[in-house]
Amino acid sequence: MRPDELKDKLFIVTEEDGGLSDEQIASLRRYVPTPDDVEMYKSYKGSPSELHLVDQYMMQMCNIPFLSARLDLLLTIRELPISMEDLQPLINQKTRMCSQLWNCKSFMSVLEYLLVVGNYLNENAGKERAKGFRLSSLTKLSQLRGKDRKFTLLHALVEQILLHNPDLAKFFEELTEFEAIPGASIKGLTAEVDVLKNELQKIVQYKKAYKPKNQGNQGLKFHKDLKMAIQKYEADLSQLTKKSEEMKKLYADILVKFAEPPEQDSQELFGWVCTFVRDFKRIYSEIVS
Repeated sequence: MRPDELKDKLFIVTEEDGGLSDEQIASLRRYVPTPDDVEMYKSYKGSPSELHLVDQYMMQMCNIPFLSARLDLLLTIRELPISMEDLQPLINQKTRMCSQLWNCKSFMSVLEYLLVVGNYLNENAGKERAKGFRLSSLTKLSQLRGKDRKFTLLHALVEQILLHNPDLAKFFEELTEFEAIPGASIKGLTAEVDVLKNELQKIVQYKKAYKPKNQGNQGLKFHKDLKMAIQKYEADLSQLTKKSEEMKKLYADILVKFAEPPEQDSQELFGWVCTFVRDFKRIYSEIVS
């Protein structure tokens, strides 16, 4: 790109249509002229062609009004669809995790077995019977050992289930999404969707303030392309928001079902279930093999 092409390229929304590349936008944003730069370059009386190439670019940039805002706009337009595309599978995965946990009746039955086993131990230890327990307790089952240090409370649970209801011991086959420790939290994903809404609003506000009639045919086309981009992003973001709300509601239902506090972090809760499923599956395989 020649320095004298810069101004025209700022009127093109996408790189495919001949606009700036993502790398060029990022580079130009780093070198947006300061007020001192503008004053210095505008005081230059010689021929621009006699200047170093970098100075020729700076000269052009100094003559472009609201350059920083335009570069920020172009960068946001490029990044927004990528961010939405990145969030989509993460939200889908969390929704599947919530759905599996909500629908898995066998997991509830396993928890009931665990409560019975726990209360049996409580009675022998002279403690009161428990009416329930936090899901965080699931991670402690492998730490509670008997006289045989290799035999844990989780071993006892697996053995009892295999003895009384062998089919129930395969409950983990219904929780395939819990085979790996989860990454992003539902709260974090929801916050990221809100950030994207704010970014889209910045594009909308720019369009409202933009005066295409003062910019000739280039300005009119830029305004039209901007409008089309906004319409597409609004539709895509609406779908993403809908899926995000569905995910949030499912998780809220999960918290009520398992009597967990409303502020309980999903990443932590899903981590407890993942650890339990992994350890249960390992001991089940050891016993039946």
